[in-house]
This record gives sequence, structure tokens and C-alpha cells, in this order.
Amino acid sequence: MDKIEGQNLEQWIESNGRILQSQALEWLKELVEIIAAVHRANFFHRDIKPSNIILQSSGQLALVDFGVARRVTSTYLAKISGSGGDSTSRGGKYEITSVGTPRYSPPEQTDGQAVPQSDFYALGRTFVHLLTAIQLIDLPTDKQTGRLIWRNKAPQIDKPFGDFIDELTAPLPGQRPQSTEVILQRLKLLPQQSKIYRLTRSKTFRISAAIGFMILTVFVTFKVLLPLRAKYLLSQGEKAEAANNFQTAQEFFDSAIKINSQARYTISKFYFEKGLRSTKSLELAKRYYELAIKYNDTNVESYNNLGVVCKQLQDYQCVIDSYEKAFKLTSDNWEGHYGLGTYYDERMKYDLAEQQYQLAIKINRQAIIAINNLSRVKILQGDYNTAISLAQEGLQKTTNSRWQAVLYKNLGWAKFEQKKYSEAKRYLEKAKELDIQRTSTHCLLAKVQGILGDFDNSWLSWEACLLTESREPEVFIWRAEIIERIRQKAPNLIQD
Repeated sequence: MDKIEGQNLEQWIESNGRILQSQALEWLKELVEIIAAVHRANFFHRDIKPSNIILQSSGQLALVDFGVARRVTSTYLAKISGSGGDSTSRGGKYEITSVGTPRYSPPEQTDGQAVPQSDFYALGRTFVHLLTAIQLIDLPTDKQTGRLIWRNKAPQIDKPFGDFIDELTAPLPGQRPQSTEVILQRLKLLPQQSKIYRLTRSKTFRISAAIGFMILTVFVTFKVLLPLRAKYLLSQGEKAEAANNFQTAQEFFDSAIKINSQARYTISKFYFEKGLRSTKSLELAKRYYELAIKYNDTNVESYNNLGVVCKQLQDYQCVIDSYEKAFKLTSDNWEGHYGLGTYYDERMKYDLAEQQYQLAIKINRQAIIAINNLSRVKILQGDYNTAISLAQEGLQKTTNSRWQAVLYKNLGWAKFEQKKYSEAKRYLEKAKELDIQRTSTHCLLAKVQGILGDFDNSWLSWEACLLTESREPEVFIWRAEIIERIRQKAPNLIQD
């Protein structure tokens, strides 16, 4: 092999002193690329040190003295494995020749169990010497870790680069980078990491950091501490409300809003949910919905629910006011129009009820509940064909058995009024099959069965009509009719 001309780095350091970080990065990259070629040929050097690295006149480095280089073979790896040596530990059962240079060779190589990562250890130790210009034997060693204490002798390098050199010289192979490719990737990142490190240690950065800390403190105060305080006040308000201490609850809630104006939405939701749960006291439910509106007067659901409760309380002005305010907030409040429609419906103001149901259906063509009620109103108005069309439309749009039952009931009712009794019976029996609990179905079926001469079943249906619970106005009318007929003991009692 031709002799490589130049000066080895041991000599160069004696003449020039320690190298700068920029020079170290350049040389390290160059040497790793050389080692990569060696490793790709299934060899590892086993004796990397400054005196085996030549700086040529061209400025390029050359790695020399491959006399102790070792080929990586399956036999060799088997011996290493059999000796208990792996990437994280060392051991020995086979006798393997120990070669290398003290202070530069890693522990596993000293034990005769060198691996490719052993070259990285020697490379790292080489750069400790190049960066400090101090012989390794003259550098102290950490008694606990066995690592060299050298960073204070190389003030020209920054922490990220020093950390990387220490990683190369880790005591165990598995703690070092596992390939030259990994090292080269890390070297690409080091300049940016060093730049960030220098930036964070600059005076300008420290001043900026101090200002940032003050800003962060203000931010934390307003975005974290104050919201926590507001959350605590909300919690106390809820506890006071649960204890029926209304005045104290309001004080806590108002204090929370002063800290965080958004807390009013949380309070409104709290009262809204209490309104939903107040099924045993309509007055209490009304109070909760009014409080929900007090803290958030833009929640349409609160107005809709207040309207429903006021209707049940027969507070008719409250009903009208609630729905009017809800309609001002949004134009697509079909639930509100349906609710107001039921209010007019129950008061037998069918023209007004029809208007509201139609508005609900216009907004939401899937509003089966409004379609059903409009069908019912049309029957009461004598418009049976429209009632039938609406019921059929509803049946096409729902698979819910209870809604199907009430729509079939309307079909049967309309057919009854048209004196089409057989069709009426078929629809009413279908309605009964789907929902046996609906009182109006039993009442209508009783009338149809009586007309068709099925008196036994008619009496059974009348019994169900009289005894089951219902709030439908027409049911009360039909009950009154049959009771009056019973009272008069009229002949042909149930034949008409």
C-alpha cells in the first residue's frame, strides 16, 4: 500500500493546539464517512486515534494503520454472542485477541469483544484529545461513570456538540449511535441545535425571556388563575342553590361573572338543566327557566321550554311572551311554532293552531309531531281529505312505532268521519297494534265496532276508553257522549 503523505493529528495538535468547533464538525463528518466505507466492507478499524489519522496537503483526512482491522463475520459475531457480549453488556467465554490503544479503546474491545460501535468510542475519544489538546491520560475520570471529565478544558464548544461527543464515548455499545448513518444524520442537526443553544444563552434572549416571563405571568393570572377563581365561585353558587340558599347563590354567581363574563353561559346552562329535572313542580321549573334566560337571553331552548311550562300552568300571557321572544332570536324555531300551536290547539283556536303547525312543517318537513297535530286539526275542521294526506305523508317519514300509531289513528278517525267504517276499523286496529296505550284509538274503535255490529268488542273498547288516561280534548267529548247515553239507558245504546 502506498504511503500517505501528510502530518498525523497527534503531531498537528502539538503544533497548532486545540481545534475549534467548526473544524471539529468538518473533520468528524469526514472521518465518519471514511468509517462508513470501512463498515460497509464488513470491517471495523479497532485502533482509531489521532496518530492514525493523517492530514494530507490537500486538507483531507486519511485513516491509516489497518493492521488490526477485523472483518465482521458470522463466526466472529457468534463468538461475541457466545461470550455474552451484546450491545448493552460484556462477558467472555471465548478467547478473542485484545488489540487497540489504551484510553482510546472501549471496554468491550479491551475484553476482546470489539464490535463496529467500538470504532465510535475511539472516534469520540480522539475528538476529546483534539478539542482539549490534552493527552487522555492527563484528564480526570468520573469515578462513578468512568467517563472523562473534559468539557471544562474545551470552552470553545457548546453543550449540544459536547453532549454528542460524550454519547460517542458511552461505556456500553448499546448506548452509542448504532451506525454511521445515524451519526451523519445527527451531525446534520448539530449546527441548528448549536445555534439555538447560543441564542438561548445570549443577553438579548435572556432579556426577552424575562419580558416573556412577565407577560406569561400576566397571561397565567388572567387565563388560568382568574378562571380558576371563577370556577370556584360557580361551584359555591351551585352548592348554595342546592341548599335552597337562593340569595347566596346569586352573590356567588354575580361575583364569578365579574371575573369572567363567559361564566354567565355556564350559570344559564346550570339553571336550564335544573328546569329540565323539575318535573314534579311546574312553578319551580318556571323559575329555573326564567333564571336561565336572565343569565343568557339568547338561548332559544330556554324560551321554548318556558312556554311549555307556562302552558301547563295556564299562564297564557307567559306562553305568548316566551314564544314571541324565541321567534325574534331565530327564524327556524320549528319547535317553538309547534309549542305555540299546541297552546292554541288546546284552547280550540284551530285556525291559529293550524298556522303555527304549518310554520313548523315549513321549517322542518321531518317534524312528524307537527304533521300529526295538523292532521288532527284538519279532522276537527272537517277537511278529511287533507287530514288523510297529512297522515299518509307522516307515515312515509317515520319508522317510530308510536308516531305510526297516532298517524294510523288519524287515518281511522278521518275514514270514520267519511263513514268508511271498514277502512276506519282497519286503520284503528293497526294503530292499536302499534300502541295499545293510546286512549283515543280505543274510543274511535268502540264507535266503529258499534256501528259495524260488533257489540261485545265495542263494549270492551269503551271500557278502555273510559278507564285509560288521556289529555286529548276529543276523548273527553266522546266519554261524555257515552256516559250520557248510558245515563239515559237509551235503546240501541252503541249501535249509532
